[in-house]
Amino acid sequence: MKAIVLSAGLGTRLKPHTEYLPKPLFPVCGRPIIDTVIRKLISAGITAVAVNTHHLAEQIESFLKDRSYGIDILVRHEPSLLGTGGAIGNFSDFLSDGPFIVINSDILTDIDISDIFDTHNAHQYPVTLAMHDYPLFNKVSVCQNEFVHGFSGQIQNDHKLLAFTGVSVIDPTIYRFIQPDSACCIIDVFRDMIRSGEKIKARVLPNLTWNDLGTPERFRDAVADDMTPRVFSQVYGTSLPSGFEKKKLAGDGSQRKWYRICKGDRSVIMADHGIHTESNATQVDAFVAIGTHLHQNAIPVPEIYDFDRFSGLVFMQDLGDNHLQDIVSRCNDPEENTAHYRNIIDLLVKMSVSGKKGFSPAWAYEGAQYDKPLIIEKECRYFTNRFLKEYLGFTDLPASALAHEFEHLADTILGNACFGLMHRDFQSRNIMVADKQYYFNDFQGARIGPIQYDLASLLVDPYVQIERETQEKLIVYAENRFNAHRPPGLNDHGQFLTGYRYCCIARLMQAIGAYAFLSRIMQKPWFEPYIPVALGRLNRHLDDLSDIHLYTLGKIVAAAEKNLHAKMQ
Repeated sequence: MKAIVLSAGLGTRLKPHTEYLPKPLFPVCGRPIIDTVIRKLISAGITAVAVNTHHLAEQIESFLKDRSYGIDILVRHEPSLLGTGGAIGNFSDFLSDGPFIVINSDILTDIDISDIFDTHNAHQYPVTLAMHDYPLFNKVSVCQNEFVHGFSGQIQNDHKLLAFTGVSVIDPTIYRFIQPDSACCIIDVFRDMIRSGEKIKARVLPNLTWNDLGTPERFRDAVADDMTPRVFSQVYGTSLPSGFEKKKLAGDGSQRKWYRICKGDRSVIMADHGIHTESNATQVDAFVAIGTHLHQNAIPVPEIYDFDRFSGLVFMQDLGDNHLQDIVSRCNDPEENTAHYRNIIDLLVKMSVSGKKGFSPAWAYEGAQYDKPLIIEKECRYFTNRFLKEYLGFTDLPASALAHEFEHLADTILGNACFGLMHRDFQSRNIMVADKQYYFNDFQGARIGPIQYDLASLLVDPYVQIERETQEKLIVYAENRFNAHRPPGLNDHGQFLTGYRYCCIARLMQAIGAYAFLSRIMQKPWFEPYIPVALGRLNRHLDDLSDIHLYTLGKIVAAAEKNLHAKMQ
């Protein structure tokens, strides 16, 4: 028995990822799809396989050359795409000695290849198509006697619509309908055969596992379907092969997608960071490496159970849906809320001190340290570009004066920094509360930096309201907790407090820039109501500082607040 694996497509629906890696080499849990397909064919008794290539052909050819399959693998490059029908025609010398299997290189399925082949040999018709009921792709008209009547997606008489799986068995008689060295689609060839009086048999397969990996979403689903049973078995100690329910959760400020995967009362969280085909470090690398490091050092973060780097999927502990924002917003007892914040500050100090030990700068994919270029570019200019210019339309900003003031802000922050491991987005929506315990999420941006920045993120957080008197008490509490870990003689109150005050400015500018970008550019309008809150706090903090070296920034922020207020009337 022989087979042809169709592998020449451009992978258009998977761009830009297929610009670097051809779709047949996309790995599902570490194994390229084409490798899975070929090994499935071999298990079914196939003794020789033909593979056509075109897009990034050298990568597919190199991969197949390095494998030891134990059967003949014939690879032919198509300088110009021949289409699915033309590809079959191009192998007429190889496939013309008997019925052969045709299979797409981008499907994962539990189809029994031997069953399809035996079914074909048991009848007299030239083509057998493996079919199933898959509403998204139900385009093939099949009659009650399981013969194919058309491919238009229109129901005729008492026929039903089914989906073609991309697996078929074909007799060499098909070569009467394929012009040598010409491009054509195999579906058009099938139509010609039906018009000429030939009959195409459908092998309808119920309860079929099948996935076409032609889009990022379907590729993600295939990887998730493969990983989920193993993760549940690892976490809960029982084998659960199927029946999982996947619920999409509300997104955050990133491009990640979040899902809760359930089986009864058991659940895990899956984060989708997106496909990554290049070798450079990414957000998923940082998330896994930093999350693992923090968990191993008893810092309260969700436990990471498993991950797949290429697909960007990470499976982790389900901590429920309660954020610190929810808890403190519902609580009317100031003392109780203050207790929450003291407990969180204790854990923040632990993360800053203990998390710094053994932390590898290589994990921080956006930069190993919170340094001057980061402050100026990712916080100060981010604020001016995303908010002042793009959101408010300010066009005549004093660039030179602001540049000097941003330098001063960055120098003051770093000159008074109490360095540790910083989270960099330590706000109430990134702090989960489960079983009266606190957990930190969204830690992929962690790096070495001032603990005062995380404290500022926590206390001037626009998502919640903390009274100024309470804030001042919590600042003192945080300083005392941090000083307990510093060598004697280094407990400089002025240093800690000054660093904190200026970190508030940088943090609020970053938050306002992010809210403006997310609400307008990323079409996430639920961030927009927090812009006036954050801007008011930035204005107040600049007033409190009364730093002549931030005079221009203060004037612009005050004008921006008035402009925003008028805009919202």
